[in-house]
Amino acid sequence: MSWPEISEGCLECPNCDRAYPIRRGIPRMVVQPLSAEVQNTIEGFGFEWQTFNQQSKDTYMTDKAHFLDFIHPIAEDFFDGKFVLDAGCGMGRFLKLGAEFGSMEIIGIDLSQSVEAAYQNTRHLVNAHVVQANIFALPFRNVFDYIFSIGVLHHLDNPQQGFCQLVKLLKRNGSISVWVYSRENNHWVAALTPLRKHITSRLPKPVLLGASHFIGFFLYLLLQLVYRPVNEMKMGRKIKRLLPYNDYLYYSSQLAYLSLVSVVFDHLVPQLAEYISKEELMDWFNKENLKSIFITPRNNMSWRGVGMRTT
Repeated sequence: MSWPEISEGCLECPNCDRAYPIRRGIPRMVVQPLSAEVQNTIEGFGFEWQTFNQQSKDTYMTDKAHFLDFIHPIAEDFFDGKFVLDAGCGMGRFLKLGAEFGSMEIIGIDLSQSVEAAYQNTRHLVNAHVVQANIFALPFRNVFDYIFSIGVLHHLDNPQQGFCQLVKLLKRNGSISVWVYSRENNHWVAALTPLRKHITSRLPKPVLLGASHFIGFFLYLLLQLVYRPVNEMKMGRKIKRLLPYNDYLYYSSQLAYLSLVSVVFDHLVPQLAEYISKEELMDWFNKENLKSIFITPRNNMSWRGVGMRTT
């Protein structure tokens, strides 16, 4: 039997003598003060996911292959009957799919106002829940069979510490998947960090959205007229070796226009963004004594890591 969620109310903790409001169906459990960099970053992502949720919901919410590619080699049936945490759920696109994959219960957390979009996109699913909270102070015990965090840890002010906090929430034999920007093959993007940190992330968000559409339009043309045909034509094998960042940009050529614009916006909006080497990511898993560690590249521009807690 499923019970209706509380739309408005309050959660009280007798141990810490705190009260946490529930507004519009979402427990709001953000307590500690945030730095200016963190506040700026979460405001940017909150604007992004609420904006693109309205503009391109159908594109974002239905792509199972896209989700499974991020958490490879985890498969759809892995979710069946598990208690799952989506750490950094954004507009809820992967939270929704995790629920549909058969999770017993799945909780999506995010620090930004994107939780509003996530709740609206998953409120019809009785096994999906949304909480506004900080990865560094999550209100959970070690009860999760599986935790995934896609594109979030590299936007924290201490990515490794954020990873450690998530591992603590795993049950014994629970697994964790993370996806992060790679330091390898991203030198040109990393070189633009001062521009992003000091200029684009500080622009008014509607202005940055307009700039992202401008960049996205010309990028979309480049991908459709060059990268996609070269990679899909029989005689393009030799030519594609000459194209810079071919794996990533060919993959991007398969995105819808608005999805591509959101990718551009996503790279320009955060004040906080780090690029993680494979060695560094492996060190995260090893220091937490995780087993069955599997780290693979994704489009030669990022890393996927999976590991299991056995203690």
